[in-house]
Amino acid sequence: MLVLYPELERKELIDQSNEMLLPLIRKIRRVFEDHFDRTWFAIIIDGLPIDFRTIRIIRELVGLQSIHVGDEWFIYQAVVELSRFSLLIRKFLLPVLKERLGVSGLMPHRVVRDRTQYILRRFVAYTFPYNLERLEGLTGQLRSSLLSAYPSLEPQS
Repeated sequence: MLVLYPELERKELIDQSNEMLLPLIRKIRRVFEDHFDRTWFAIIIDGLPIDFRTIRIIRELVGLQSIHVGDEWFIYQAVVELSRFSLLIRKFLLPVLKERLGVSGLMPHRVVRDRTQYILRRFVAYTFPYNLERLEGLTGQLRSSLLSAYPSLEPQS
């Protein structure tokens, strides 16, 4: 059978029971794209043990526009990667964030000289922990919503 409009056929496979996850994914997209998927962020995490696969999977998650039957396993894996990402950022970046941004008084030889850049970077250093908490909170909400619908996704220990 010839399918003239494959996008119409795919729409029939949308999982209506998972549509509740889309608002959470949109919120994660907003936080991730506004605060973590930026060039300046890529520069300051350079050298940290964050796998590019993790970033790719997170980008695929936040790019979802609809959820189809079978996507729940991918979403679960993306939640695991988001949790790993947050943990690595909290462990390796937060303790040295001001130094990497060039606004630490502990390293006066590396302080940014441009006043505007200094103010902007101080603002980023001040708001970054809050934005990381927002990402972690939304990730936890997505995880609990997903596991309440699909408890079999959680590995048995």
